[in-house]
Amino acid sequence: MGQCPPQWAELDADPPLFASARWLARMGDRIDGVHWWFVHRPGDGRDVGFFGSVSEDSAVSEAKNPWRLLFEPGSARSLGGQALERQAAARAAGPAPERWFPSLVVTYPGLECFPLGPGRHSARALDGAVAEVVAEARAAGLGSVAFLYVQPEETELAAALHRAAFLEVPTALRANLRLPGTTFEDYLASLGRDARKGVGRIRRRLARQGVTVRQQLLRDADDRLVEELVGLRMKHRAKYGRRPDAAGERSQLHTLRESFGERGRLQLAVADGRTIGFCLFLDAGGIRHAWMTGTDYDDPRSAGTYFEVCYHAPIEEAYLTGCRELSFSYGAEANKLERGCRLDEVTSFVLPLDPAGLGPAREAAAALAGALVRPGGAADPDTQ
Repeated sequence: MGQCPPQWAELDADPPLFASARWLARMGDRIDGVHWWFVHRPGDGRDVGFFGSVSEDSAVSEAKNPWRLLFEPGSARSLGGQALERQAAARAAGPAPERWFPSLVVTYPGLECFPLGPGRHSARALDGAVAEVVAEARAAGLGSVAFLYVQPEETELAAALHRAAFLEVPTALRANLRLPGTTFEDYLASLGRDARKGVGRIRRRLARQGVTVRQQLLRDADDRLVEELVGLRMKHRAKYGRRPDAAGERSQLHTLRESFGERGRLQLAVADGRTIGFCLFLDAGGIRHAWMTGTDYDDPRSAGTYFEVCYHAPIEEAYLTGCRELSFSYGAEANKLERGCRLDEVTSFVLPLDPAGLGPAREAAAALAGALVRPGGAADPDTQ
C-alpha cells in the first residue's frame, strides 16, 4: 500500500501507459484516496497486478463513486425511463451511501481498468487475484470494492468478476476511431455527406479568419504556451460549470510536460500569434488518447476550432505518423459518432461488502442491464 512495490515493474517490461509505474507515481493522485497495489503471485509465472485507491468520502465524484454509478442516473450516460424508475426504487430500499465507504476503487488514472502481468488472460490467475483483492478489502473493514471502467476487450477480467459475484453496471460509451484506409482522404470518404462537407466548411472559415493549426510535442512547450493553455482550460471549466482551478491545471500540464512530454502531442489553433484553441493527445502506445482541450470562447474566431484541433487535424496527423487508432474517451457520443467513431460500452463491477446492501444492489444492477441509450434513442444493441 502507498508506494509502488518493486514487483510491479516485473509484471510487464513495457506496460500500457496508464499502468506504468511512472504514470501512477506522477498521476495517481487524480484518483481520490490512499493507493493500493496488488500483485498476485500464484507460483506458476502467471502473476497479475491491479492498482486501486481507497476513498473515505461517500461524496466523491460520480466518475469514481461506485454507489452513485449503481444508484444514480449519472451525467456520463443516458438511461431508459423504466430503468430510472427501477433504479430509484432500489436506491430507496438500500443502505445510505456512507455504508459503502471506505470504498476500494480499482482503476487507473485515465479511467480504464485492466489487469497487468503475464497472467492477465488466465482465468485461474484472475480468479486468485480478484479473491485476494476482496479478502484484503474485507480484512481492512472496507464497505465496498469496485473495478471501474473495465474496457470491452477485457473479457477474461469481466468473466472473473462475474464468478466472484460482482455486479455489472453499464457506465459509459467509449468513442474510439480506428482509421480506415491509408490516407486522410480515406477517412473523409468514410463519413456521411454532411459531416464530410462540414470538415471543408470549418477549414475554409478558419483560413479566412487567419486561424492556423499547428502541431508540436508537449515537451517543447515553453512556459508562455503552458500559461495560454491554462487560460483556455479555465474558460473550458467555466463553460461546463466546474470550479476554477488554475493551479491544478498548471500542475497537471507541468507534470505531463516533465514526465511524459515525448508522449504528449499538442494540436494548437493560433490567431495573431495567440493560441485560441487546443487539444492534447497522449500516445499510450498503439492508441492516442484525447486528454484535455480548451477554447477561447470570447474570441469569435474560435468557432469551429474545437472540431479542427480535436478531430480533423489529429486524425490527419495520425495517418502521417503511423498511428492507427485514437480514443476520444466518454461523453458527447453523437458528435463522435458523426465523426466516424465506434461506440463501445464500458462497464464497472461493484461488490458491496455490507450484506444489507447486496439485495438493493442486485435490483439496481438488474434495472441497469441493457438500459444504456445510444445516440438516436436506441438501447445498446448488444444487450437487447
